Amino acid sequence: MGNYFFKEQEKEMSVVVVNKERELDVYLNIYANSSDQLIGEKIYKKGAIEELVGTNSGHYSIIIDRNGESDDDQHPVGIEIHLVMKRPNLSNETAYSCSTRNHNSSKLIKTVKVGKALFFQTKEYVESNDTNKWVILVKHFDDLFYKFIQEQCSGDMYWGRSNNCHNYARFCLESLHLSWPDSVVSPADDYPFLLEVLKIQKCESIATNQTSHQTN
Repeated sequence: MGNYFFKEQEKEMSVVVVNKERELDVYLNIYANSSDQLIGEKIYKKGAIEELVGTNSGHYSIIIDRNGESDDDQHPVGIEIHLVMKRPNLSNETAYSCSTRNHNSSKLIKTVKVGKALFFQTKEYVESNDTNKWVILVKHFDDLFYKFIQEQCSGDMYWGRSNNCHNYARFCLESLHLSWPDSVVSPADDYPFLLEVLKIQKCESIATNQTSHQTN
């Protein structure tokens, strides 16, 4: 996936709950444009359109603070889930990423705590060790990605108006019985035509890269 996130002071993650009050807190995150063209990049960089879409037109993810280790609500750590491109320079096919976020990012431009993942407070989860808790979380979002593709994207695995990081983040929150925060307004909601423009640009760029790849 390239170097989408700049690491700043990695944190050694705990295998036990550190702060019970923060355990299973859920955050919605928006990152600035990525140098390696992961989906969610800023649609326009200059002019009035940038003012129109504002800073909410970035790459979206959610973070679940599994063990209550976030120092504050602006710099969450835990398990991070987001939709990505498998091979961003060669294909628009999407996948999902589920990994540990144990550091701050200079590209994080907005984060909003949206609630708790009470969905996981089952007997199986609560009584599991740290490794098995991780497995339960990953399996949930693995199953959820394919459910998202079938139910929201009509089986289409390729990036577009339906299949993008914003819609997947929303789908993840809904699966946890949490609502999208009113303070986050995305151009994917208000200006969907911009996604069609971006899709055309991406397809043209990928076609060029594929041609170059084949000739090398």
